[in-house]
Amino acid sequence: MPLPDFVAPMLATLVEQPFDSEQHLFEVKWDGIRALTFVENGTFRALTRNRQDLAPAFPELELLRALPDGTVLDGELVAFEGERPSFTRVLERMHVRTRARAELAARATPAVYVVFDLLYAAGRACLKQPLRERRARLEELVGARADARLVFSEGVVGTGRALFDELRARDLEGCVAKELDSPYLTGKRTRSWLKIKTTRTIPCMVLGWVADARGDLTSLIVAAEEEGRLVCVGRVGSGLSDALRSELRTRCQARPRATPFVETQEAGSWVEPGLYCTVSFLERTRNGLRAPVFVALLPEA
Repeated sequence: MPLPDFVAPMLATLVEQPFDSEQHLFEVKWDGIRALTFVENGTFRALTRNRQDLAPAFPELELLRALPDGTVLDGELVAFEGERPSFTRVLERMHVRTRARAELAARATPAVYVVFDLLYAAGRACLKQPLRERRARLEELVGARADARLVFSEGVVGTGRALFDELRARDLEGCVAKELDSPYLTGKRTRSWLKIKTTRTIPCMVLGWVADARGDLTSLIVAAEEEGRLVCVGRVGSGLSDALRSELRTRCQARPRATPFVETQEAGSWVEPGLYCTVSFLERTRNGLRAPVFVALLPEA
């Protein structure tokens, strides 16, 4: 029986607090690109959750040709910077298209395919099987390959809080909790899979603000300390209530400045130094903060 053209990936629901449960498997939330892979008739396909073809940018995936015919896997393509996954690094790989450049990028920034679910085996769907059975077959499949580019996502049962604390100490993105008896629910976001994210918080100086067509504040442009100096780390708009946006616009308008206090490529209206806030984020990248969220306004200096 031929494999389907695509399987919409199962999605996790975000929750705030880690927990312990003997009915859940707890895994690392890998900070990479979701990849659904299909092995059939000696060929393979590798697709993102939006059906973008990953194969041209990731020649490492050629290893999939050696897997048994009729296999469909779910996992993440992960690139590492030291011992930490780097979303920036793997995202840069996505934009490489020529074969020569892709092979050069694979040598410079190799990607690992971390797999966490088996959706089809020998052409037969495993979707209705409980997670514990799918993962047992997956671990056996990956172990038989013994390829460093194909990694089984390890997990722990029960001790979710301890794993979360360890991941937070290592500055990793978080963990995913999956019900051991759950089937694979294609394209659905349910509470059978839960994701718990770690975040970091830093103090920031407000450099300026961005307004919409009506003049209402939509986001702040902020700077943070980096190696002893202030650098712009981009915009933050998430976490701002309507009341807070109004308050911040009033405060910003009260301290106008002609040019930004710190060099930046951002466009906005600038303010004199003295307005500070705290911002939470997932990762600090070369382009600023990833997934920044406004936390609180600090007392004015």
